[in-house]
Amino acid sequence: MEVKSSKQLYNKLFYIYTLILLCAISALVIYFYNSTRNRVLEQSLSYTEMMSESALMYLEDTSDIAEHIHENLYKSSMELNDVLHYMTDDPAVYQKYRLDTYIENKLSGYKGIEKFFLDALQAYTSLDHITLYSYERDEITEYTRDGKSYRRAGDDEFKRRLEAVDLVGEDSFAYLKEIRNPATMQVKGCMILEFKSKRFETIRQYYSRAELIVYNDAGSPVYESSGRHKIADIMKADNKGALESMLNAYVEEAWKGQYHVIGYLEKDRAAAVPWSVAVMLLAVGIAVMILGEIFVKYHLQKLAGRLNRLLEGMTKVMDGNLDVRIPTDKNGDELDVIAGYFNEMCVNLDEHIKKRYLAEIEQKDAEMAALQSQINPHFLYNTLEAIRMKAICNGDREVGKMLYSLAVTFRAQIKEADIITLAQELHYSKKYMELFEFRYPNQFKAMVECPEEYLQAPIIKFVLQPVIENYFIHGIRMKEQDNYVKIVVEKEETCGCGDGRCLTEGGAASTVFRIIVEDNGKGMAEDEIASKNQELENDTMKKQSSIGIANVNRRLKAVYGREYGIHIESRSGGGLRVILRFKTDEVVPVVQEEGI
Repeated sequence: MEVKSSKQLYNKLFYIYTLILLCAISALVIYFYNSTRNRVLEQSLSYTEMMSESALMYLEDTSDIAEHIHENLYKSSMELNDVLHYMTDDPAVYQKYRLDTYIENKLSGYKGIEKFFLDALQAYTSLDHITLYSYERDEITEYTRDGKSYRRAGDDEFKRRLEAVDLVGEDSFAYLKEIRNPATMQVKGCMILEFKSKRFETIRQYYSRAELIVYNDAGSPVYESSGRHKIADIMKADNKGALESMLNAYVEEAWKGQYHVIGYLEKDRAAAVPWSVAVMLLAVGIAVMILGEIFVKYHLQKLAGRLNRLLEGMTKVMDGNLDVRIPTDKNGDELDVIAGYFNEMCVNLDEHIKKRYLAEIEQKDAEMAALQSQINPHFLYNTLEAIRMKAICNGDREVGKMLYSLAVTFRAQIKEADIITLAQELHYSKKYMELFEFRYPNQFKAMVECPEEYLQAPIIKFVLQPVIENYFIHGIRMKEQDNYVKIVVEKEETCGCGDGRCLTEGGAASTVFRIIVEDNGKGMAEDEIASKNQELENDTMKKQSSIGIANVNRRLKAVYGREYGIHIESRSGGGLRVILRFKTDEVVPVVQEEGI
């Protein structure tokens, strides 16, 4: 009877628990993802504020530097007078002034305003260059960090920017400081201190998620990180709300003099979770899901195992085995209670059957044994021997030989052990084929090829005779004179070791053999051969059509494993090759053949 299992219940519970686990873990992942988004948003807003403050601090620092240099110029009358004369005098007159000043004051260390401005440039790395502009002479002088100065006449573009107080260059921004004569308070010119705007890029890179805009009152951009917005459009927003609406972002604003700082964080990026964090959350969720599945599967399999033990025990009882006892896990749950009641039921039922039916069964068994004992196999052997001797006495030695071959074959089927040697199996098969050599004289020939060292290999009995019989029933060509059956035994190389020997699961040496039964009979069509091999492989061959072949195949698979059994091939030139595969461990002692 087929043993039923608790697979259906197991699958139902497994799917339910899996669904619950999936929903719970999904909810947790979503919760942590949203929490992470909120933290990212808070952090991003904080970074935006810090970025704006850093940019404003840089503007304040540069403004302080410009103011400090301007104050230092006024603290030293010598430098101030030198600058005033430089702005108002002709170059020749100015050089004479510097020489006279040098001689009068005996200041060998004084090198003029060039040294003052060069020291300022070296002291402040953010300072790019300094420009002096003389209003009276309309003359521009630029001092660079390499200690050089460039003197030229003022141009219209410079004057326009000066009038508009638009002191923003391609990579710089500036502060304008007027230079007055302290005695007359007249403005003689101005000093323009230009600073590097690349520092804003460094500040923005540190807070890469946010964007930064710096511009002056004239609408000239000092720095615009995104490159997507026009300063004119930004200046139209008269309040923070309007600016946030226009940029679709969170905005931080600040001012320093003529310069405006806007730090903003686009709303669609503000709470974006980094992919690494999202992957980590997903990986943790999957890991927890897998661990949960393992935990659920372990406990459900344990439960299913206990249920299967109950079902197996019930099935055995239905088959008549009342010695079944179901072990309990000492959990004290309902399954243990059922197992205890089941075991008690088996004990009571067994006692009841023994009391009422055992005597009757034993009596019937005794009667059957007595009847069977009356049938003595030696009666059959002796009868065949008497017939054989009578035939010989009458001069019919062929009939005698046929009876002998039949007796040997009959004995092998009934009396021999289940496991015999390959030599015995080949011997019985040859005796069987001798019957047909007598039956078809000069029409049939039997051949057997087997190396002597293979003869002691053990094999289950009675595997070749059905195959040979199948040939005589379906394959022999009655009108031909060259019919034959050839049996060849060879080793099969299955593991690459070169001698057909492999290791079994227990570590013992094992040998794989092939017995090839080849004939030149009628053969079979290729599609029919393929169909038969499929049936043999799946063990689905109908007994009604091929009882002998099916029986041998099943016995080979049952004893040696599913990979062994029978395979059919077409023979080149006509006929079939039937291949029987089996394995053997170390050779067993030979069982000597008994006489009839």
